[in-house]
This record gives sequence, structure tokens and C-alpha cells, in this order.
Amino acid sequence: MERFLLLEAGTSRPATTPLPAGTAVKASTDDTEGRFALTEHRGPGPLLPPHPPAGDEILYLLDGELTVEIDDITHHLTPGMCAFLPRGTARTIDLRPEAPVHALRLSIPAPAAGTDGRRPAHVLARGEVRRGRIPVPPAFAAKVRGTDTGGRLSLLEMTVAQQIPRHVHHLADEAVYVLTGELAVEFAGRRHLLSPGQFVLLPHGIPHALAPGSTPPPRVLQISSPGGWECFVEDFAEARTSVSTAGRLDPRELNRIAARHAITYEDPA
Repeated sequence: MERFLLLEAGTSRPATTPLPAGTAVKASTDDTEGRFALTEHRGPGPLLPPHPPAGDEILYLLDGELTVEIDDITHHLTPGMCAFLPRGTARTIDLRPEAPVHALRLSIPAPAAGTDGRRPAHVLARGEVRRGRIPVPPAFAAKVRGTDTGGRLSLLEMTVAQQIPRHVHHLADEAVYVLTGELAVEFAGRRHLLSPGQFVLLPHGIPHALAPGSTPPPRVLQISSPGGWECFVEDFAEARTSVSTAGRLDPRELNRIAARHAITYEDPA
């Protein structure tokens, strides 16, 4: 439980090196046991280091405009767009000083040993998704799949329209950044109500629950590391008629599916 983090909008975790102006650390690799780091950038100035990093990078633009050149192809990013930049990708970022940006940057360290080969970069427009095995409800929009990152992380843009009952991720850390609305998070017997710009890190092994705290329901970015939570969503969508009856979940059927993804849901009874 010591790795649980809840950050107010605009606040930063301690940084081990000087940060560019307008940059806040939401989670460091120390916070996530080396799985990923998340920074938030507001204003003009450097968004990425001048040379390609050792690991993968993900950019999600919240406000403003920026131009990203990836392998000599120019992409114009507007709010709601997402760019995945695997390690080794040649890229440049053009920031306009007269139009400050608000963006999130996910950094995924490279594996300690071995190689995951050459993986393609991708840029998604607002509302666009990375397609998986089957179509899923639009409330679960995969922006970066586990297969994109060699299994290390996945990123989804989600609308939390229904209560997600108490459950445990036995392997994956879950992190959530609230985009719009309010999200209720239950953790260690306490209920937290998160508003836009707030961030929570939910370490693996600790029960937690999520629920909408506003109408319309909240829209969030959900990080899972290791990746693959989107595969559970696909399995759940495929078996929904057997898992849910009259709007109520059958814990036994739900856990039959969740067990394949190292997740356990509590039986409300």
C-alpha cells in the first residue's frame, strides 16, 4: 500500500533532476518499480529530450497544438490525439511559443535484456482506437496496446459509466488520470473523489474499486503495466451475456474470465 499515490491537479512528485518549466512528475520509475514514468507538461519549452530515449514514449495532447515528425512523416497533433514512439524512432517535436501546449508524456524503460525487435510508431486521431481481436464498446478505447510495447504497458481512454466492483490486479499496476468529470476511487477503506487533472496510482495486489462520481460520467486515461488489460475487456465483451444478467454481474463467471488476466473480483455476497 505504500506505493499508492493520489496527486492533485498541477502538483508534482519529487524530481531527481531539474525539470523544464511547466513540467510536473506524476509518477517516476521509482514510484512504479521501474515500469513507467508519467510527466505532465504545460506551456512552451522542451517536451522530449533532443535525442531518442532508450525506451518507448507516448504523447497524449490535452490542449494546444504541436507538430511531430516521425521517420520523416509530419503529423499535426490537436487535443485528444495520441502518438506512440517506440525506442529507436527518429522524431522531432515542434512547439509554438505563442500557443502553449498541455500534454502528458509516458516513458517506458527498455527491457533489461533481449530485444523486442523493430516496432512501428503510430499516431491516433481523437476517437481513433488500436483495433484488437474483436470490437469492444467505445467506452474502452485502446490507444496503445500491450502488443505495441512488448507487453510492458497499455493505455486506454475510458468512460467510467458504471461501477467497477472491488478487485485485485495481482501483477499489473493501474494508474488513472482524470480528463473530464469526477471519478470515485475506493482504496484501503477510503473513498476519494477525483476531478480533472488528478492522478492516482493503484499498485498491484491491493483491492480497489472505481465508480462514476458525476453526470455525465468521467472520462479518464487508464494505464496498465504490464499491459494487456485491453485483452480482458475483449474477453469480457465476448462473454457479457453469461457474465451479466439483468445488469448484475455474476462473480463466479466474471472471475472465470478475469483469472486468465491475473485479476480477482470480490463476491459482493
